[in-house]
Amino acid sequence: MKTLADKKQKKTRKRVPKELIYEMRYGSPIYYRDYDKVLSGEKTLEEVMVSSKLQALLIWIILKYFAKKLDHKKYEVLTNEAGFQWAPRTWRNLDIAIFDKQKLLKEGINNKYVKTPPEIVIEIDTKADLRKYGEFMNYSREKHRIY
Repeated sequence: MKTLADKKQKKTRKRVPKELIYEMRYGSPIYYRDYDKVLSGEKTLEEVMVSSKLQALLIWIILKYFAKKLDHKKYEVLTNEAGFQWAPRTWRNLDIAIFDKQKLLKEGINNKYVKTPPEIVIEIDTKADLRKYGEFMNYSREKHRIY
């Protein structure tokens, strides 16, 4: 049975804006790292969302390699935190993902999340708040188990 204090706490709890949701796991949000600092005014939304110079450079280096070595008739590469949805109310962001080109084209190219599972995913840096996962490897194992 809920007490009056429990009801008050629920009413005073701040709702986190949807812009601070990094990924979604079966309807449960995974927020951007430092989302709480945005809520308190210590950081801006842009500060927690943008990629670092190091992340951008690493992605560029990997993409240059794929441009030379990958069979472009068979595979397509998506980047830039491409959204992948494999279940309702569930999606993840992918730094670099390699897809079977035929499967991806069969799904259709549109402005929605990809539903075709990628063949390979390369994560450079996650922007997710991982406190509820305990450590990065728990999050990584769960994220990559779905592919």
